[in-house]
Amino acid sequence: MNPEQGNFPDLKKEKIETSYSFSRITELLAEHKLSHGSPEGLNERISSAMKIPEIREAFNIATPEITNLTDTLEIKNDGKVYAIRMDLNDGVDNHKKFVVASLILRGLLNGSLPKERVDTLIDGGNFNSAKALRFYCERFGMKGIYVMSRIFPEEILVMLRTDNFSITQAPARYEKRREVEFYEYLFELMKKSDFRKNKYCLWHAKHGGEATKWLGEEIAGTLPESPQFMVSCLGAGATLEGIQIPIKKHTGCKIVIPEHEKSQLFARINPNVSHVETEDVPPNSGFKSYEGLPHTVIGPHFDEINPLLSKEAIQQIDQVMLYKDADWQSMESSLMTKGISVGNSSAANIACAKSIADLGHKVLTIIFEPQRSFYVEAE
Repeated sequence: MNPEQGNFPDLKKEKIETSYSFSRITELLAEHKLSHGSPEGLNERISSAMKIPEIREAFNIATPEITNLTDTLEIKNDGKVYAIRMDLNDGVDNHKKFVVASLILRGLLNGSLPKERVDTLIDGGNFNSAKALRFYCERFGMKGIYVMSRIFPEEILVMLRTDNFSITQAPARYEKRREVEFYEYLFELMKKSDFRKNKYCLWHAKHGGEATKWLGEEIAGTLPESPQFMVSCLGAGATLEGIQIPIKKHTGCKIVIPEHEKSQLFARINPNVSHVETEDVPPNSGFKSYEGLPHTVIGPHFDEINPLLSKEAIQQIDQVMLYKDADWQSMESSLMTKGISVGNSSAANIACAKSIADLGHKVLTIIFEPQRSFYVEAE
C-alpha cells in the first residue's frame, strides 16, 4: 500500500453485530442529563459518565490494580515501589484502553457520535493505542483505520490488521521528525472531505490527557499509601495529564519522567536531571533492534515533544531521569525470571522507580503493557 496515494484496504465488510451500541450509551447519557451535544464541560461530563455502572460495563472499564513490587525488586533503605498494572486490563492489555474509551465517550457527549454516515473510527499513534482502538471498533461494530509511522515493520503491523481494521503508514517527509510525520499525515487526510465523510477521528495526541483526568483521580483514591514520587515515561502526554498530574494534586508527590539517553527531550528543558543508579551491566543481546530507531523503547517520543502538550502540563514535571539500554533490558529480563512480563517502556519505568526507591523513598510507577513478541529475538 502506498500511503502517499491515499490507498486504503477496502473495508466493506458489514458491521459486526455486538451487544453494545453507541445508541444505548447515548440513551444512558441523556438519562443522566450529561448529553447535550456540545463541547461545554466535556471533561467533567466524561468523569461523571465514567461513574455510571452501565457505561463502565459498555466500555469494559475497571479501575486498574496496584501491585507492591518492593520485595520483588529487593528495594533498599525501607523504600517502596508500587505499580499501576495496565498490563492486566481486561480486553486490552495496555494503558491506552482508558484513553481510547474516554475519547469515544467524548465523541458521544459532544454529539459527533453516533451518526448514520459515520462507520469508521480513525486516529494515529503507536502499537498500544492501535490495539485499543481495534478492541473498541470490534466491541461497537465499527470499522477502524490507524495511521502509524513508516518505521514500523510488517511483523508488527500484521498483528493489528483485521478485515475491519486497517493500518496505513505515513510517507517519509523528515529525517528525524518521526512523530510529526504521522500526525501531519493524519491531519491532511482528515482535511479531505471525501475521506472524512464516514469517519470520526479521536485526536488522542490533542485530547487524550484532558479526557482521562477522571482516571488519575480514580486511581488516587485507591492508593495503598501516598507516594513521594510518581514515575512514568512520556509520549503524547496522556499519562502525564490524565494520571500523573491528578495523582500529584491528590498526594503532593513529585513527577519524574524517565528518558532514554538517546532521546533527551524533556531533559533539555528541565533543570533537574539525574541518571539511573544501577550496576554497570552490558546490554542484553536477546532484544531486537529496528532500522531507523535510535532504541526500542517504543511509545515515548524519539525526536520531539508533542507540540499539543500544554506548557502548564510540562511545568508540572519535577525531574527527568535518564536511563540507558542496559537499565531497562536488565530490569525486563530480571522481572521475567520472577514471573512478571513487562514491555520495554515499563521496564524503563521500573528501573527508574527502583533507583529512587533505593534511596528510601515511596514510589508509584506504571506497567503499561506485557512484553511483546516483537521486542525479543526468537529463541
